[in-house]
Amino acid sequence: MGLPAIRAILLGPDAGAKRRLLLALDWFMDPYYKQDISDIHDGLVELLQRVAVSSDDIDAAEDALGLLGDYEWPPFPILEQNFDHIPDPLKSCARSVISMDRDLD
Repeated sequence: MGLPAIRAILLGPDAGAKRRLLLALDWFMDPYYKQDISDIHDGLVELLQRVAVSSDDIDAAEDALGLLGDYEWPPFPILEQNFDHIPDPLKSCARSVISMDRDLD
C-alpha cells in the first residue's frame, strides 16, 4: 500500500477503515519491528499531521497524534500552524507532541 492509498483512507469517510489503518501504521512505524518505510516516511508524517488537524473523526485525530508522539520527533509545522483546528479535547496532547524536543532543555 502506497502513500496515495493511505491518504485516501485517512482522509476518507470510513471511520472503521481509518482505525484499522492507523493500527497497522503503529506496527509499521514502531522501530522494534524494523519495517522500512523510508520511501513514504516524510509524506506519512505530513499526512498524520493533516489528519490531526482536519479529521472530523476525533478518534482518528487522536490516533494520528499518538503515532506522531510515539514514533516521530518535532518539528511538526502543520500541527503548529493549524493548532486552532485541532479538536479541543486533543489540544493538550497536541501541545505535548509539538513541544517534545523542548522538554529536554
